[in-house]
Amino acid sequence: MDRLNEMLIGTLALVGGFITKRVFRNQDVLNDRLSQLEERIATKDDIHNINDNISLILNHLLDKK
Repeated sequence: MDRLNEMLIGTLALVGGFITKRVFRNQDVLNDRLSQLEERIATKDDIHNINDNISLILNHLLDKK
């Protein structure tokens, strides 16, 4: 019975490690892709200015009744 418990714990540890490795690798790849996209398309300051403009436009459209 102890041998079965050890095998079960070992299997769960292997599966958990594999899943964790994949999640963090996918997250790192996504962060790299986003960084490359920001460098090509716009900087964070540009995006902030765009968000301000969108907020201004939406406020104007929503308040205009």
